[in-house]
Parts: sequence; C-alpha cells; structure tokens
Amino acid sequence: MFHKINPYSYILFLAFFIILLTPALFTDGMFMDGTIYAVISRNLAEGNGSFWHLRFSDTLFSEFNEHPPLALAIESLFFKISGDTIYAERIYSLFTGIVSGFLIIQIINNFTNKKALSSISLFVWLSFPLTIWTFANNMLENTMTVFILLSAFFVIKSFKQNRILFLFISGIFLFAAFMSKGFPALFIWGVVFFYWLIYKKISFKRAFIDTFILVFFTIFPLILFILFSDEAKDSLFQYFHKQVIGSLENVKTVNSRLFIVGRMLNEMIISVISLMIFFVIAKIKKVKIKFENNNLKTGLFFFFIALSGILPIMVSMKQRSFYIVPALPFLAISVSFFFINIIETFPAFVSFFKKRFFIPLSYGLLVVSIIMIFIFAGKQGRDIDKISDIYKMTKLIPEKEEISISDELFNDWSLYAYMQRYGKYSLSRKKDTKWFLTEKKIFSDTNFVKSDIDLKKYSLYKKLK
Repeated sequence: MFHKINPYSYILFLAFFIILLTPALFTDGMFMDGTIYAVISRNLAEGNGSFWHLRFSDTLFSEFNEHPPLALAIESLFFKISGDTIYAERIYSLFTGIVSGFLIIQIINNFTNKKALSSISLFVWLSFPLTIWTFANNMLENTMTVFILLSAFFVIKSFKQNRILFLFISGIFLFAAFMSKGFPALFIWGVVFFYWLIYKKISFKRAFIDTFILVFFTIFPLILFILFSDEAKDSLFQYFHKQVIGSLENVKTVNSRLFIVGRMLNEMIISVISLMIFFVIAKIKKVKIKFENNNLKTGLFFFFIALSGILPIMVSMKQRSFYIVPALPFLAISVSFFFINIIETFPAFVSFFKKRFFIPLSYGLLVVSIIMIFIFAGKQGRDIDKISDIYKMTKLIPEKEEISISDELFNDWSLYAYMQRYGKYSLSRKKDTKWFLTEKKIFSDTNFVKSDIDLKKYSLYKKLK
C-alpha cells in the first residue's frame, strides 16, 4: 500500500533541511574545528601550503597533519571558485548534505522496491540533531559521509551484478573516505559479512573473498602513495602517530567508553518517541500492526552497519559526539524499516502524501527556505562580540600580521581560528611583535600604547617605535 510515495516528499525534505540548517549555517560564526578546516582549505586554494603539507598559520599548525588531506583539498576548490568569502565553506557543507541525502535515496532504492522508505529515511536522518549540527559547522565528517555512502552503495550493488567491478569502485571510494578523516571510515568493510549473516544469500566463502577484495582495493592506493611518495608517507605517518596512537595513549575527553553509545541513543529519541506514539494510536484504534519478516531483517542489516561505525570508537577515551555522524545515515535507514510496518497500518497517514495540497506545500516551504538563506546571510550567529572585535581589528591591522596575545588568551582556540579566518593573523606569546592583544583590561607596558578602536571583549595595543 505504501510502496510508492509522492515524489514531492523529496522537495519537502530539502525545504526542511535548508530551513533547519540556515540559521546556523549562513550566519557568521562557526564551531572552532570547522573554522580551522575552512582556513586550511582557503590557504590551500591561495597557494599557502600543498596537498601533503597543509597549513593553518605561521605559529599554529604550520604543518597540519592532524587528518588526511582529501576533504580539505576538495573544499579548497570551492574557495578557488568563490574566493575568500565565508560562504565558500557554507556552500560546500550544504552541497555535501544534499549529496548525502541523494545517496541515502539511491542506497534504499537499490536495496528494496519500497520507494517510500527513502523518504522516511531522509526525515529520520533529519530528526537526528547531529545531522544539522555537523553540516552547519563544516566538519570533515561531511565529506567522509559522502564517500562512505558511495562505498556502501557499490558494495550493495555488487551483491547482484558486476561483483568485482563494483567492489573495486567501492574500495576506491572507501579509500577516499579514509583520506578525508582516517580510520573511522573503514567500518564499511563489514557490510558483506553482515549481508551473509542476515540473509544467507551468499556463502561464507564468498563473503570472506568479497571482504578481502574490498579491503585490498581500499588499502592498495594507500600502499602506492606510501611507496612512491615520500611526502605522502611522511604526512600519513604523522597523522597515524598524532591522531591514532596519540588518541589511544594520551587523550581523554570522556569519563566512560560508553559515552558514544549514549550519544547514539540520544540521537534516536525523536524516532523512538514517534514510534511509541504510533503504537499508542494503534492500541487505541485497535489496529493490529503486522511486521514483515523481510523488513525486520533489512532493518537489522543496516543497524549492524551503523553499530560497526559507532562501537569501535569505544576503543579510545577520546570521543566526540560528531564521530558517529557517518554511521547516522545507516541508522536512519534501519529505523525506517521499522517505521514502514507501522505507517502502512494508517491509511490516513498514507493518503496525506497523495492529497493535492501536498505539492504547493512542498514548493511553498522550499521558497521559504530559500528566502531564509537571504534573511540570515551575513547576520551574526555565535561568538558575536568576538567576531565583531576581529572585524574592527581587520580595519586597522594589515593581513598576515603576527599578533602577541596575553597568557589568558593562549588557550582560546576559537580566537586563533577566527583571527586567521578573517584577518589571516598568526597569534603567539612573543612580546616583540607590533601588536598585542589581551582581555578587556588595562595593560601596563611602556612599550605599548592602547589603540583607539572600541572593542567589546579585548584590548588592542600597538608597540611604540
């Protein structure tokens, strides 16, 4: 009954996606990590650094090897097209979000003839708070998710046809995902095994061989880079020692390894509540919900894929909520297979998507979403006072200057990010620079004189000649 759905539901999803994203994405100000990535991409676009030698500033991350370089290199193309504007990273983030949504549709349509599942999956994915947050903040997970979804799509296609070719393509895309954010991308290696485990449509021998082929085509390009490029070898080994070994041995950001599981459950709250509401309505209406066995199997298949992208994070005590973002599309697909059984029992819900007003509603909200972009573009979002002060400083201090900062500002990492993003300034604790920045207070040093620009958070001093 619900195998097909009004195609305008995709337009409705796009409208909601932009509406939810715009207030954070197109206003000025961004999460520190995303600002740093934007700076590095801009620098690369301007010739400051190279693919294997990324640069943030002269005093911080003059050699940026915290992550592999591919995502930042791709983002730099948007800076080459648009120039140094704050909208370059925002348009790129929006682009990766739309592509991710499109790939979710393709994965489902390639796996089942129940086309309605793609729309349900998109709205479930949108209900995860981290989905909007991550795309609003220019995270590397955005690019990695695109490549992971591409890899998963071709693995799934290999079950039916062109086995070796599609496994080869999947491996290449998975290599690209690794080159975007590193080892967290490799959970797609488990897809063939989960398919064998759930469906038993292929033999264990084939599952083993196909997984080996996928692994080989993922790591073979990496081996070639390491063998034939000293720059690549040095960059990738530095990433391995800083991020992988370092996070296992030295970095602790959570008190429990189960933190990441809690974050997954937190993302599912809206979905779980929605399912419970449907169950309650069905109970009141005395409607019997029938669960198709194949739907449950497929839901479990995608749930295992999602878990394989989340549970390995528990190995390290360095955990951040956005680490699970690449697994969220698979979690959304999994949940949608549980939703479909329930939704099909409610004819009124199904008929809503077939009513004539659904088309103008979809287009109307899309127009609203586009208008919102123009309304919010250029407005102040987060860190208003900090960004306002930096804009004022750019009118006085030439680009690419090195600025001394006081001890209390030394660990204000968002300040480093914003100063480099808007003025290309490098910050240090040297006292022999032309400019000195401190918190809003009186600074007593006869070698400096206070500038006359009116700042809200800071005091800026200029060194006497």
